[in-house]
Amino acid sequence: MLDLNKEIDELKKSFKEGNALTRVVMAMGFILSLSSLAELSSKIVAWKGFILNGLGFYRSIFVEPVTYLTSNVGLSYTELEIHVAIVSSICIAIGMRVQAMGQKVAFRKISEKYGSEVKPNLTFYWVLAIVAPIGIWLWYGLGDPTIHTWWVIFVSMFLPLFMTVPKFILSKLGDCEFFERGSFSYFKSYYIYISSLLLIICILAAVNSGLKDNQKMPNKSMQPTANASAD
Repeated sequence: MLDLNKEIDELKKSFKEGNALTRVVMAMGFILSLSSLAELSSKIVAWKGFILNGLGFYRSIFVEPVTYLTSNVGLSYTELEIHVAIVSSICIAIGMRVQAMGQKVAFRKISEKYGSEVKPNLTFYWVLAIVAPIGIWLWYGLGDPTIHTWWVIFVSMFLPLFMTVPKFILSKLGDCEFFERGSFSYFKSYYIYISSLLLIICILAAVNSGLKDNQKMPNKSMQPTANASAD
């Protein structure tokens, strides 16, 4: 039988020690868990509309402005190229951020092991996070590359795998030590950032949709009353 108190203590500890993104995801999970099974169908419909609003907001805020602005500077994109460039840019930037976080943890472990403080040089990750997306946009805008959609989806979904597998293999071969293993999760950090970004977009879309609906509603105070005399 599971020790409920132990599970609750673990959740409290994770919430206290987690960063802001971790707390947001945990809070959302708690809110969703409060929904009863009887309301499941209505919740699915509501979340479907929530996601559709997010997609519409994404198209109006990102895709359409990019198409308009880039056409004025001599760059040409198909809608698929814009989607792939946006997804690739976001994943690369987040991936480099996660890599930098992992390096900080690794070097902290190295400092503890050898008794002298050493700090990582993270310039490579920050430069790559900027240069790689720019290169992708220029490549798509100036050329006509063949896009393998499923390969892009696979890499975007499993990017942490490409971060950790080389470290794991090299540690097994004895060429280097996987210092941050057990103290930092590349998968968890990456997916928290991605999920939080998607959640923020959907929330902004819902707010935007609500504002538009309010603007469409007639102002009752401006309507003539039944008792008003006709001129």
